[in-house]
Amino acid sequence: MATLRSDVIVPEVFTPYVIEQTTARDAFLASGVVQPMAELNATEGGDFVNVPFWKANLSGDFEVLTDSTSLTPGKIQADKQISVVLHRGRAFEARDLAALAAGSDPMAAIGNKIGAYIANQRQKDLLSALDGVFGSINANDSNSAFFANCIDSESGDTPTGLSPKHVAKAKSILGDAGDQLSAVCMHSKVYYDLVERKLVDYVVAADTNAGATASGGSIAPAYTPGNDRVPTYCGLRVIVSDDVSTTGSGASTEYSTYFFTPGSIASGEQAGMSMETDRDILAKSDAMAVDLHYTYHPVGSKWAVTTVNPTRAQLGTVGNWSKVYEQKNIGIVRATNVSSQD
Repeated sequence: MATLRSDVIVPEVFTPYVIEQTTARDAFLASGVVQPMAELNATEGGDFVNVPFWKANLSGDFEVLTDSTSLTPGKIQADKQISVVLHRGRAFEARDLAALAAGSDPMAAIGNKIGAYIANQRQKDLLSALDGVFGSINANDSNSAFFANCIDSESGDTPTGLSPKHVAKAKSILGDAGDQLSAVCMHSKVYYDLVERKLVDYVVAADTNAGATASGGSIAPAYTPGNDRVPTYCGLRVIVSDDVSTTGSGASTEYSTYFFTPGSIASGEQAGMSMETDRDILAKSDAMAVDLHYTYHPVGSKWAVTTVNPTRAQLGTVGNWSKVYEQKNIGIVRATNVSSQD
């Protein structure tokens, strides 16, 4: 019996495949930067998720015990993180005549590419949220939630190429938690600047969480799905994305570079990924639609406005976020860098 188009994309069968492919291609998830937080699974509905917590440190010093005075009771303070739920969807359609003209099935091609597409779209939402908590590059966004965790980001600063100095500075910002840094996300121009200087080392993917010693600097290609060699820089797993924010042009372009501790971005799902297909017999076309309902949350921040289901521009707006953790308990640092590749 001939294979039918309905055999190629069956939602009940295909959706788990897409979820698997999306997960496999999510570099932030693979690196451990993004970790699911059960409290963010807003399965009971709502536009926001509240995550209450006790503030990290107790205040006050020891008191001197005497026979004539009593101890003064202290207290512990509570606060909460607030995450906003994102509702996203996309549909694709292909006409039979297009398939005949191309000599292949466009819907099957869409099905093969949808996992990478979804992973990339979710990554753009994540990076938009980082723009919101850190503010614009080379601007006086001192009101941004994570401004204290920025390196060379103020107007008048002179960014330089990424170097061990930036890694050391990022660790120093986090204080005694600095050694927890595990990953760095950078633009491809910054990455290939490091490659040219032979400062990128490679480890086998299975060993990246096992303290494997990296090989000597090389010019091997960046990590891609199916490639078991993962790039590292100064012991940090490298994530390459051209969706990080930039400013300027040509040789004066400045790039955002992010340093992360494990789990510094929390994720949650309000509902599982849904996929549907439809056949229009009059138009002789097939359609496929996917929808997702999730949240990405920079740990230590709070969505500070009542805007629901924000756009990327709204996610990237400084005034929409505030800080609720102490500086060194926020596991993300942003540096601003230039590249010799421009």
